[in-house]
Amino acid sequence: MYRIVCESYENYKNDFLPNNTNDYRYIVTKPLELILDLSLYEKEKGYNTINYQKLEDFIYLLRDNINKHPNYKSFLWSLESRGIYGENYGVLSKEEYNELVKIMNMFLKLSYWS
Repeated sequence: MYRIVCESYENYKNDFLPNNTNDYRYIVTKPLELILDLSLYEKEKGYNTINYQKLEDFIYLLRDNINKHPNYKSFLWSLESRGIYGENYGVLSKEEYNELVKIMNMFLKLSYWS
């Protein structure tokens, strides 16, 4: 599951490069880059950046709403095995959360996987 999400994110991101990096759907997914590179995750965690906080919020909210999104269970387990658990920072807007859920659903349904 983790590999599918990572590869799908890379394919998704490439749809916006190089000219559409100001697109809302590109910007809202920037925190997901941290799950692709655990050293980047640790670095951003050390600096407590907004991307780190948004990723943590997203994971926290997914876990908190797992009954609504049971297909995320194995993805969350794979993040836990990498030391990523999620924490409530309160910085992710409801709109951003909903958009991330939609995009992650596309990843889980293999829409961006090749």
